[in-house]
Amino acid sequence: MARPAPGADRSVAVLELLASHPDERFTLSEVARRCDLNKATAHALLSALSDHGVLLRHPGEKRYSLGPRLIAIGDAARRGYTALDFVAPVLGALADRTGLWARAWQSADDHAVPVAQAGVPAAMARRPLGSVRVPHAPPLGSLFVAWSDEPTIQAWLARAASAEAVRPSVEALPFIRDRGYALSLASPEWRALSEPREPGEPAPTPDDLRRMVLAVARQPLLLADVDEAVTYRAADIGAPVFSSTGAVELVLSLSGLPDEDIPGARLTALAEEVVAAARELTAAVRGRPPT
Repeated sequence: MARPAPGADRSVAVLELLASHPDERFTLSEVARRCDLNKATAHALLSALSDHGVLLRHPGEKRYSLGPRLIAIGDAARRGYTALDFVAPVLGALADRTGLWARAWQSADDHAVPVAQAGVPAAMARRPLGSVRVPHAPPLGSLFVAWSDEPTIQAWLARAASAEAVRPSVEALPFIRDRGYALSLASPEWRALSEPREPGEPAPTPDDLRRMVLAVARQPLLLADVDEAVTYRAADIGAPVFSSTGAVELVLSLSGLPDEDIPGARLTALAEEVVAAARELTAAVRGRPPT
């Protein structure tokens, strides 16, 4: 068992205090009080952190704030482990619990691309994962933008292939943020966009891709609510994994749902499994949902 390190705990407490109030500066007395330290301990700790550039002490006000050394530390942290490094066991457990095809998606060049999977159906086992690229064109890509700022959401809506997609997409975003997941209804075009191609099968032409995206845009793809007493023919259930900055780093999804009407209560239970897996992965990389 690791031995306690009170000095480290105190340093973390001070850094968390200052990080949670980035627009404020604190005196020695305020830091000591808020972090439950005696003044002598707080003074020694703040002096040491200031000597290393982790904190800055204003010469006139004698108040402390975060220092420039943390910029380099934060940059190094971003280059360390990512959610993708931890995703394999989480996806495997999700596939085992649900008996369904679990995938992890990243955003790249305004597209969603699958980067890991587990529980792959036999029909998909030979198909290369990298053959899938789903454009962020409403209603597609909703999980990657639902927690974004308004300009980002508006830019996403502007990429809609049809004006018919805009209002349903806007109405679905609050549901996605509130419930923490998105539920997509089945359609041939969505299946063609999201399933890997057979080895050697040519990629869709730009015209084919535009036609599929347009067809999806004209369909009720995203559910703005789920009635547990109603049945739905669903295709995918996805939930976001957040980074330490609150950005969506990955999306976990369950795909390959039975091509049949599924009770809303069953879909809600599956969604809870996906959300739990996404939260586990968020916690593994010390991520946080945006406020």
